[in-house]
Amino acid sequence: MPSATNISLSVSPEQVFSLAQKLKQKDKVKLIRMLEQQQYVEDIPEAHKKLVRKRIKKYTRQPEKLVDEKDAVEQLNAL
Repeated sequence: MPSATNISLSVSPEQVFSLAQKLKQKDKVKLIRMLEQQQYVEDIPEAHKKLVRKRIKKYTRQPEKLVDEKDAVEQLNAL
């Protein structure tokens, strides 16, 4: 993966849209997916991210505590 450099530009949404219109279809789709992914990341509260990170560490240290997805769904459906 190429190294990234952060730059800051003052551009309007209209200018970004104009540039995006010039992209190939596959690149437009990629841009949309990237924007959607960024939105989802920003919409997740920091407290939730912290909780998930804590759980990942726990299960990394004790993988035997993990529940198989199928078993978890069955347990939830039984409630």
